[in-house]
Amino acid sequence: MTTGGTITLRSAARSHTGLVRKNNQDSGYAGPNFLLIADGMGGHAGGDVASAITVARLAELDEEPGGEDALEVLRTSILDANDRIVRGVGEQPELAGMGTTVTAVLRAPGNRFALAHIGDSRGYVLRDDKLQPITHDHTFVQMLVDEGRITAEEAETHPQRSVVMKVLGDVGASPDLDLSLREAQVGDRWLLCSDGLTGFADLDDITRVLTEVAEPDEACRQLIDLALAGGGADNVTVVVGDVLEGEVETSTGVSVGSVHLNPRYAAIGADTEAEAPAETHPNYGDGDIPTDTVPLQAVTGDEDDEARDGTTQPLRSGSADTAAEDEEDDLDDEVEKRSYLGWIITGIVIIALAVGGFFAYNYVSNQYYVADDDGKVSLYRGLDTTLGPIELSRLEDTTDIEVGSLNTYSQDRLRGSIPANSRDEANRIIDNLRKEAERSNGVSGNVEDSTSPTDPAPSPPNSKSADPSDAITRESQ
Repeated sequence: MTTGGTITLRSAARSHTGLVRKNNQDSGYAGPNFLLIADGMGGHAGGDVASAITVARLAELDEEPGGEDALEVLRTSILDANDRIVRGVGEQPELAGMGTTVTAVLRAPGNRFALAHIGDSRGYVLRDDKLQPITHDHTFVQMLVDEGRITAEEAETHPQRSVVMKVLGDVGASPDLDLSLREAQVGDRWLLCSDGLTGFADLDDITRVLTEVAEPDEACRQLIDLALAGGGADNVTVVVGDVLEGEVETSTGVSVGSVHLNPRYAAIGADTEAEAPAETHPNYGDGDIPTDTVPLQAVTGDEDDEARDGTTQPLRSGSADTAAEDEEDDLDDEVEKRSYLGWIITGIVIIALAVGGFFAYNYVSNQYYVADDDGKVSLYRGLDTTLGPIELSRLEDTTDIEVGSLNTYSQDRLRGSIPANSRDEANRIIDNLRKEAERSNGVSGNVEDSTSPTDPAPSPPNSKSADPSDAITRESQ
């Protein structure tokens, strides 16, 4: 129902490194007036720094709404966070290219919420037991879905599903934010999460937890449990906020993830006097052009001089035969030079092909994926694709895990294959699936906190702590 009174948020946040990643590049925040998720760009230098800078800057917005335009306040604050990231690259060039997603919800006057979004983190509202998406992914596969080139089902297993088209940070473009105002209703439950949740847990299971679990903190705990049970191959961060009416007792805001584990990152880029790195362009000197664009010039001889002025120049010495012999010698030299050049180019091409082939073979040989093979969870070495008639993978091992004993979401992933960048990572995925099969009665939400922020990485999956029910690190206090 809507309300004419004052509303507030009863919120909680949790973050986990996952079962595969070595560090947590996610950051999150939950407070009585403000919710935020920031997923640092995986594989890029400083993703954990970018998300921490963003959350440290935007957490300042968690205060009672005033008379300002909340949407404009949110927009300008995010742009300032973007400037801090860029200045951070100026201070530490090794962080070049760092970026982060942002999904933020700010309480606004009139019992509304200002929403800002960029990237592929997600925002949802649970209303009347129905989970409604309130953000739109800025990804390559979502663009293909929007254009009707692939279906939403095909997008879930597309090899480029992790390619993000828009992010905050040092990416050479001004942030293109999605901004909107949302009406609040008492009883709404807001969920912000990184793709570490939606990429490894089924939306029906997420809806069930949000519907059945009353306490936001316990809901966060069980949602992370779902992601770990689904493989946990990415950092996962969850923020839950319940819309309540009137003055309620609510704790101060809490930060989780990288911003909590690495508070020193918040100071990077905060110096407004520092200059942002200048845009770089190729420099070829005063008026010079790159040598690869210079056309080859023909060497002109006496014949060209004759053609230009129409006169015949007399021979300076010797006879016509001597001149002809000299010309023939020059021609032979030219032919010989061209022959050598041809051999050199041919040799370079052969070497380049050999080196390229070696690296390609080495890359393919070190890739793995887990898939369904005749109802069994099986390990393949190589890439799940073909090159014409050539298969780029081979069956490495077939386990005793029945695909039918897994949940529907895991079965769907196995039909399309679960990629792994190493044999160890593939083994961890198989171990998680084995534990899921053994827990056929469902996932337990009984998780224990670990308050040590110095070691956010999970224990190896072959140990007792690999069970999702025991592996969750709150990383928030």
